[in-house]
Amino acid sequence: MVNLGKTNYKKEIQQLNTLLDSCDEKVERSIIHSMTRSTQIARLMDPDEIKKTSRKKTPTKKEETINKVCENHISHKISKKRKKVRASVRIGLTEDEFTRLDKVFIRTFDSEFGPAEFIVDRKAEKCKKHQPAHAVEINGTRRVPLHQLFPYVRNVRTQTNDVIAKRKHIHKPLFVEIAFKTCYKAFLYK
Repeated sequence: MVNLGKTNYKKEIQQLNTLLDSCDEKVERSIIHSMTRSTQIARLMDPDEIKKTSRKKTPTKKEETINKVCENHISHKISKKRKKVRASVRIGLTEDEFTRLDKVFIRTFDSEFGPAEFIVDRKAEKCKKHQPAHAVEINGTRRVPLHQLFPYVRNVRTQTNDVIAKRKHIHKPLFVEIAFKTCYKAFLYK
């Protein structure tokens, strides 16, 4: 038997493609195109070529699913391009801070005070620093101490009607909104 040697499929396909580009007649182009396809099929069936392609594949590394970016955020790797920040620290308004609020509107859930809207203005009531403040109902004459009103608060708003803090359910904590995380202490009476 005669050993014809190894076929260089890559070089052969390149030559057939250059021939294909130089031909103008449809019959010649179809013949060269079929020769290119048969060479590609022979390349895929050749055991030596199969070994070459299987060696090129490298095992993929499994990345950690959760990485800590900092104390406040948990980053979940979705892909190399995209990251998603899942949980950030939410600041809750404490009862002590709530009783020190000044110049705010308060809306309550339906409770012993009813679904009402109150206003807190320490200067108008001439309160001193350590004196307990009262919330005055807007459409009524009730005055309620802030520490009694705290469990029923739905939201706390500024005079321009921006929400400082809110809760979705009466049993949930009163969370400070993202826009006021850095400056909500400016509404506390000093």
